Amino acid sequence: MQTTLGILTALALAVSAFLGYKNMEQYKAQIQVRQAEEYKRDKVLRPRLKLTLEERDQTRIAKEEQQKAASGKADEVVAQQKKLDELKRDIAAKEDKVREQKASIDALTEKLKELGDVTELATKLRRMNQELVQLQSDIDQTTTKLNNLIAEKNRTAAVIAGYEEENAWRNANLSNPKLDTRISSIYDTYGFVTLPAGNTSGVVGGSSLDVVRDGEVIAKLLVKTVEASTAAAELIPGSLRADTVLMVGDKIRASAASKPTTPPPAPTPVAPVEAAAPATQPAAPAADPADADPFQ
Repeated sequence: MQTTLGILTALALAVSAFLGYKNMEQYKAQIQVRQAEEYKRDKVLRPRLKLTLEERDQTRIAKEEQQKAASGKADEVVAQQKKLDELKRDIAAKEDKVREQKASIDALTEKLKELGDVTELATKLRRMNQELVQLQSDIDQTTTKLNNLIAEKNRTAAVIAGYEEENAWRNANLSNPKLDTRISSIYDTYGFVTLPAGNTSGVVGGSSLDVVRDGEVIAKLLVKTVEASTAAAELIPGSLRADTVLMVGDKIRASAASKPTTPPPAPTPVAPVEAAAPATQPAAPAADPADADPFQ
């Protein structure tokens, strides 16, 4: 009887030891799994989240700077337009003065036909012709300045249109529709690729990109991180074409293209005002040298 109890006791102890060993192995395995998850969280996920947040803040700052620059350009356009209006008023006033001078010349020409001695009137007429030439020169200079201001205004409008177009696709969380780059490296283990283009080239974090080969889209990427001249993007699950493998050098473009901005109209130069022709003087009698033409 005692022998039987001893055997049963030994068996019970052996079973307990075996179950304890198994529980210890499961506990160690659970510890290893938890340590692996903590390592992935601390070494991979948290740095990636931090980098993504930093890129988002940098993109927001760049967008605000661009909006401020566009606002400044708009104010400059208003100031230039005000200067143009002032120049137009000056030109109109000078043209009126030219017309008045021409009318005076015409009136003097009519009087010259009735007078025999034209020496005094010729002197006045010469002076008026000189004033007319000076006025024409002033008008030509003003016209040139006006054309330059119009050209500057159109250039400024083109810059503003470019800023507005860039803000449009960035606000829509799209990359630059004109983006043209290629895959520089592939990391199959981690499921992402790198690009030799970044924020400077118009790559926007969170936007989707097309992988193009032989003119056809073979896969789609999701931009995860963006730096000034580089970016990293993950392959969107299910987007890779069957029996296809991504390769270094595959062409990358934005998934959605924005409509082109209508260019500003070409400037219309202001035509210079033609100078009035000098009045023709009547010829003096040839018999008397004192009555010779005073313009000679």
